[in-house]
Amino acid sequence: MKKKKKPSHKPAPKKQVKAKPQPAAKTPKKVAKKIVKKTPVKKQKQAPKPAVKQVKKPAVKVVAKPAPKPIAKTANPIKMPAKKIPIPAKPAPKVDEPKPKGLYSIEYELNSSPDVLFEFISTPGGLEKWFADRVYIIEGNFIFNWEDGEKRMAKQVGIKEKDWVRFHWLDEPEKRYFEFKIVIDDLTSEVALIVSDFADTPKELEESTRLWNQQISDLHHSIGSS
Repeated sequence: MKKKKKPSHKPAPKKQVKAKPQPAAKTPKKVAKKIVKKTPVKKQKQAPKPAVKQVKKPAVKVVAKPAPKPIAKTANPIKMPAKKIPIPAKPAPKVDEPKPKGLYSIEYELNSSPDVLFEFISTPGGLEKWFADRVYIIEGNFIFNWEDGEKRMAKQVGIKEKDWVRFHWLDEPEKRYFEFKIVIDDLTSEVALIVSDFADTPKELEESTRLWNQQISDLHHSIGSS
C-alpha cells in the first residue's frame, strides 16, 4: 500500500491589499465680499438757538425755625374725635353802663294795674291828669302847659309798651332826660313807678324831689290808688 502524503501546514500566502488613495481635503472657496459704497449724508445746518438771558434771582434769606418742643407722652393718651364739634360761643357778659353824672331815681308804690299806669305816663291825655294842666303834641313833640304860664317842650326819645317811657327836655343838654318805669314785684305782684331825673346840686336835688312827690301824689288821686 502506498503511503499517503501528509498535508503540509504552510500558510497560504496573503494577498496584498492596495490601500485606496484618500481624497484630498477640499479647501474652502473664498467668497468675495460685496463692497457697498455708502453715500455720504449731508448734515443739515441747525438754526442757531436764541440766546437766553439769565435773570438773577434775588437771594432768599433762610431763617431757621426753632425746633418744636417735644410733647410729653402721657400714660393714658386721650383719643381726640376725628371731627371737630363746633362749640357755641358764650354771650358776652353784660357790663353795666356808668351812671350819668347827676342822675337820680325815686321809687313810688302805686295800687294800679300796669296797663292803666302806662297810659297815664305815656299819652297826652294821661299826663294832662297829673303832670301838667294841658298837654298836646305838635310835630312829634310834647307841649306841657301850667296855670302859672310856664310852658316847656319835650321829645319822647324812648318807649317800651307797658314797661317804660323816656322824655328829653329840648331846653336841656342832649344827654339829659326824665323817665318813668313800671316795676312789678315777683312775690307780691305790687306795682311801683320809678322816676328818674337829673340834678346838679344838692339843693336842686331837694327841690326836684319835692316837686316829684307832689306830682306823684296827684297821680295817686287820678288813678284812685290813694
